[in-house]
Amino acid sequence: MTVLSWNEDTVSFKGVIRRSGNSLIATIPPELSQRFLIKEGQEYTILGMTRMRPDFEGALQIYLGFFTVYEKAFRVDVEASGVGFADLERIFKSHGAGEVGEKPSKEGQIHVYAVFNTVEKDRVRPPKTRESLEGVLQKVKAEVEQLGGRIVGAEISEVLLENRQVDPAVLAKSSSRLEKNITWKWEL
Repeated sequence: MTVLSWNEDTVSFKGVIRRSGNSLIATIPPELSQRFLIKEGQEYTILGMTRMRPDFEGALQIYLGFFTVYEKAFRVDVEASGVGFADLERIFKSHGAGEVGEKPSKEGQIHVYAVFNTVEKDRVRPPKTRESLEGVLQKVKAEVEQLGGRIVGAEISEVLLENRQVDPAVLAKSSSRLEKNITWKWEL
């Protein structure tokens, strides 16, 4: 079996395999367990790998699975008239929205939602509060009115996001207080 492209991590160490009962044990150093956010009781699959280049080499890969982040984030939904999606997308993005999308709406109006997540593929942003988003919504209304449009209705709600494109090191290095809004797990 050929192993597809894997990126070798910068953290490596040498260790000694020990015996415990009938099993052999390899230790995972704290640097690697923190980098990959591994906890005691973590399930894994271990694979034997070989290659001939030109000498025979062997390796053991501890496969953790897919790293999945679950985040409670705020979502702002607006109904507007007199402006297009591109304008609303630009306005919301300028105020820190991570994702902006459009939903079907009444004739002559546009329904746009903006999600204010903190965890992105390569960074963690400070979390927004409901109060700060109420302020953002007032700024969005003013900017839409400057373009000749009007916000007909608006709502702030909470959503649960699932993200499988985050390197656990991004969360491990984050100084942001994430405990109440974010959970993660490795899925085999």
